[in-house]
Amino acid sequence: MRKSTVWSGLFLLFLVLLWGNGYGAEISNDDCMGCHGEKELTKKGPGNKTVSLFFHKEIFDKSVHKSLACVECHDIKELPHPEKVHGKACKSCHGAAFNQHRLGVHGQGKKEKATCRECHGYHNVENAKALTPSTCGACHSGVVKDYKESIHAQTEKTGRAVAICEDCHGKTHEMLGRDNSKSAVNVFNLPKTCSRCHANTEMIKKYNIPAENSLYLDSIHGQALTKGGIPVSAACSDCHGSHAIKPHTDRTSQIYFANISVTCGKCHEAEEKAFGKSIHAQQVKEGNKAAPSCANCHLPHEIKPVKATAWMLEAIRECGSCHKKPLETYHHSYHGKITNLGFTRVAKCADCHGAHDVLPRSDPGSKISEKNIIATCAQCHPKANKSFTTYVAHVDYRKKDDNPIFYYVWVFMTALLIAVFGFFGIHTILWFPRSWIERHGRRGKRRKE
Repeated sequence: MRKSTVWSGLFLLFLVLLWGNGYGAEISNDDCMGCHGEKELTKKGPGNKTVSLFFHKEIFDKSVHKSLACVECHDIKELPHPEKVHGKACKSCHGAAFNQHRLGVHGQGKKEKATCRECHGYHNVENAKALTPSTCGACHSGVVKDYKESIHAQTEKTGRAVAICEDCHGKTHEMLGRDNSKSAVNVFNLPKTCSRCHANTEMIKKYNIPAENSLYLDSIHGQALTKGGIPVSAACSDCHGSHAIKPHTDRTSQIYFANISVTCGKCHEAEEKAFGKSIHAQQVKEGNKAAPSCANCHLPHEIKPVKATAWMLEAIRECGSCHKKPLETYHHSYHGKITNLGFTRVAKCADCHGAHDVLPRSDPGSKISEKNIIATCAQCHPKANKSFTTYVAHVDYRKKDDNPIFYYVWVFMTALLIAVFGFFGIHTILWFPRSWIERHGRRGKRRKE
């Protein structure tokens, strides 16, 4: 009995010693805080730098992991623990998210690979809904700087719905590179991505969002991109920018009236160069907002092919929005009357004055200058000579002071027209009763016979 009692006592003592050393007991967060709650706790890290081992419990208590025990992430089985402690992989709990991340742009490569900790934090792990552009800014500082100056970030201050990184690039773990055909910011998918807001009727009405995205799809750029599969065709970001999107009223915006020609010139270099020398460009540089630039003649979201009849006729009307008197006199001319009937195989504004390189007649480079006018007319009239160019394209024949000859010719032709129609009109009216009497007289005679 004594021997068994001794052995039982030794066994119980052994269990107590084991328990006292951490074996068989669950290690609580309070146990960890016994050491890591001390602000002075440090160790030597790489390069002999001092690394703090202090644990901010207040920060941890605000994280989504606040209900977890330290040992659920840190592989610790005893206290005190070894100097080097291995952490458990996030995928042990978040397997689905890890698999998505591995296939995304952040999970590929080696140097630029973003780990869970870099986006979600370490002990201060945030929920995905709480992630902000500032989180992305840890790696993409230049991009976030541009974004903070954009209209999307500025509207955030007013409490309006706003596009943040994942709204355009996709959910954090599913984010794909721009070159990936499935990426939300791939050039072929970009119009659809932007249309989530800019073609959403509820959001448009609620937040007064410009709703021209659907018009873009019918434009020459939209058709070339979505139906033609031409990746170099202008998409939303080419004109508006990608991260530093600003309203057209902002002087630094790519679509500010004075910057539009430069924006279009990224693709249309020759046209921009020609426009830069024109009288219109000079007016724009002087700050005249009424002066036309690319977007006035080529409506931004509904740009049509310049060879299309509808565009040609609309271009004439667009010129007339500033040049009202010349448009009126043009419609009085032979050329104008043909276009009034809907035909375009006749001289229009751009054929004589130029399209992008419009210059005043006094400029030697102008298409209608004394030096170049014959060549301009010869585009349609091969036998044109100096005498031919004396044709007056814009003249108001109703004003005697402008050109008496035209005025009197107009008066004579108008009077002649009235006289002819008046005479034959009266003749027809007088002839009708006699004709009716004679017709009925013949019918009566036939009946008698």
